[in-house]
Parts: sequence; C-alpha cells; structure tokens
Amino acid sequence: MRNVFFTLFLILAFCIKADDYAGAFRSLPFEAEAPALPEIPQLNVSLTDFGGKGDGITLNTEAFDRALSHLAAKGGGRLTVPAGVWLTGPIVMRSNTELHLEKDAIVLFSPDKSLFPVIPADRGTSGTMRQPPVFANGISNFAITGSGVLDGNGEYWRPYKRFKVSDAEWKKLQRLNLKESSLYGSDVYYPTLTDPSDSIETKRARLIRVTECERFLIKDVVVQNSPSFHVNIVMSHDFVLDGITVRCPWNAQNGDGIDLSSCRNALLTRCSVDCGDDAICLKSGIGDTGRHRGPCSGIVIEDCTVFHGHGGFVIGSDNAGGMERIMVRRCRMIDTDTGLRFKSGRDRGGLMTDIYVDSVVMCDIADEAILFDSFYQEKVGDGEKAAAAPVTPDTPRFDGFHISNVICRDAGTAILCKGLPEMPVRNVDISDCTFTARRGAVINNAEDFTFRNVTFNLPTGLEKR
Repeated sequence: MRNVFFTLFLILAFCIKADDYAGAFRSLPFEAEAPALPEIPQLNVSLTDFGGKGDGITLNTEAFDRALSHLAAKGGGRLTVPAGVWLTGPIVMRSNTELHLEKDAIVLFSPDKSLFPVIPADRGTSGTMRQPPVFANGISNFAITGSGVLDGNGEYWRPYKRFKVSDAEWKKLQRLNLKESSLYGSDVYYPTLTDPSDSIETKRARLIRVTECERFLIKDVVVQNSPSFHVNIVMSHDFVLDGITVRCPWNAQNGDGIDLSSCRNALLTRCSVDCGDDAICLKSGIGDTGRHRGPCSGIVIEDCTVFHGHGGFVIGSDNAGGMERIMVRRCRMIDTDTGLRFKSGRDRGGLMTDIYVDSVVMCDIADEAILFDSFYQEKVGDGEKAAAAPVTPDTPRFDGFHISNVICRDAGTAILCKGLPEMPVRNVDISDCTFTARRGAVINNAEDFTFRNVTFNLPTGLEKR
C-alpha cells in the first residue's frame, strides 16, 4: 500500500509541475498553447557503463555516442553523467533520450577544432556551420537536465578585440596560442588560427543548437563559455527552458545567451544570463528564407534575470519571418547596455506585432532602457533627419507593442524611438512606468506612440524631450 501511495505522489508531483508550466499560458492577452512536455522512458544508464572517464584527460566522444545510441535502440531513456570533468567532442541527441548532468559534472568540450568539422547548412541557416557541441536536429521528445555544466572552451575559438581586454588578459590569451601566426596586427587576436581570412577557419560553433525539433525540455544546466551563441533554438516548437544559467565573459564576441529563431509555443522561465552580446533574443531570419520559416509566436518569457548583455530582452535584428504574440514579464535587467532592445533594418525587416512587456525592473543601463531601432547598422543618430526609402517586403514594421510597469534606475536614455520615415513605428503604448535617466523620451518617426502615467526623473538642468 505504501508503494501505491508513493507512486500516486510521484504522479501528482509530475502533474503539478506540468500544470505550473501550463499556468504561464493562462490569462494571456492573446491566444497561445502551452508547450507539450517530453516523456522519457524509465531506462537509466551511466556514461561510465560505456567506457566514459571523468578524469579531464580521456576523450569521451565515443562513450557519449555509444550510450545515446544504446538508449535510442532500446526506445529511449536517461543518460546520467556523474561528477567529474568529461572531456569530449560533439554530443548528438536522439529522440526519447535525456542527458542528465549530476551536480559537479563538468562536460568540457575539446579545444581541438578538428572534432567539430564544418557541416552542410541545415534549414535554419544560410551557410555552412561548425558541428555544434550539443546538437539536436529533427528529433522529438528529449531533455537536457541536471545542475552540471556544459563548457564550450570558447576562449580557443573567439576573436578578441584589444580594446576590450586588459593587459593581463591580453597576455593570457597569447599563452593559449598554439601557433605564433595566430596573432595578427595589434588590435585583434585569433586563438589557434592559421589564417583569419579563411571563412572555414573562422566559423565558430554554437554550444547548444536545436533545429526543427519538438517537445523538449532544457532544465537547470549551466551553459557557459561558448565559441559563439550559447543556446540557439531554430524552427522548433513545444519546449520549455527552465532554470538555465548562461555565462561567459562580457567581451565574448557574438556571445549571445539564449536565441530563439522562428519558434512557437515556448516558455522561458527562471533563466539567468550574463553574456557578451544579446541576452534573451528572438529572431526570424532574413529575406525570403526568413519569410518561409515564419515568425516567433506564442512565446512566454518570465521570471528571468539578465546581468551583462548588449540587450536584456531583444527582438531582431533578423525579423523577416515576423514576431507575434510574445509576452515578457517579471524580469530583472542589471548592467545591460540596453534593457528592451527592438532592432531591425531595411534589409531584414518584417511585421512585429502583439508584443507585451510587463513588470520589468532595470538598473545601471548604459544606453537606452527601451529602444526601437529601424536603422540597425545604419549610422543615423536619432533618425530624425533620415531620408525616406522605398517600402519593400524587407521594410521593418513595429506595430503593436504594449509596455507596462517598468521601473528603471540609471539609464543613459529612457526611451529612444528611431522609426523609418517611410514606415513609422506604430501603436506603441507605454503605461505605469518610471525612468531615472540622463535623457527622457526621444521619439522620431512614430504614430500612435502614447504614454500613460509615465514618470521621467531627469538630472537637474535637463528636460524631457
């Protein structure tokens, strides 16, 4: 009888947790379906059962492959990685499997680039790419869990700009060099690179890359020090990212935190990001390719914390497929360059609508608390005197943003809107917000851009524009 009650307790516990995730999709200002969760079979194996050694020396690529192949052949199950340092090449996920990293397990991806060859483009990218350290492509029903660490060894891959590092860091980077020719010029350092003009040599892997997958969960893991993006999910649906910690140096080139591209029915909750580029970012491709892929839609982002990043929550710059039905709420942003960063350009735009942001707190924002930028990578200042251009399918359209209950302390500019003269930013309402900033609101090329109960606390001698 005790076993029966215990089993019922486990079932109830699972249902409560699943219901918690579903709860994030109730009472939204738009219709969206809660993501379906994976169900992993009960078979459990350890990496050590397949010859794995967590000594920081043994290469475990084949052990991971044998273990996951074994589980797939058995219909699925959990692969546990015990405490230790597990040096490895790529890990390729299978359907119905779970990669579980125990506490004090560090999966360290090898600095040997030959283990991560250049592979053909998938439908999520326009060119060839490096084999991702953790890769899931076209599969379903899988999970990556546990409080262990996935470390991309990114310092062996990323270029470094001299002005972004101290003298001590510069000397340390040079000690990583395996070839004297890896140092080119006086201002950029390419670790272990023979020819920085070689496009294959300079390609960098994205640590976790998931393309065209469904029904998966990534929970509690630490994802750090990627060669480029840390968590990159493309053209996938029905998934949850819960409690992920993303971290890398502040000056990591293209060190994005969590990037979703053309995804739907997704929840990001309790994640923490401290990174070298945009922190939590939604994209949907460029040109006809992006329009074919479609929008990011039905996505909820809540209870997340962003430390350093170019932007805290970001849309763009690649928006050809569009954005719709997005909710961001109860998030914290500390020491980001920009808080809410909505960016696109005349060569990569699409329709961005039904975007909701509520209950966000910010502190120490170097530039804008809220930025609408239709001139990405064009030097037009505040965009006030920019010349008009023809409207095309690639023209960015910001139309339907609802921002409420934002409190920001110490920003460079509270709100900057740089709409296009040929396509103004439209239908933005900002309500019940307080901004302490050196500059207030600068709004150019916008229609129906409204404020309600918004306070701008500016330094003495400066006035709200």
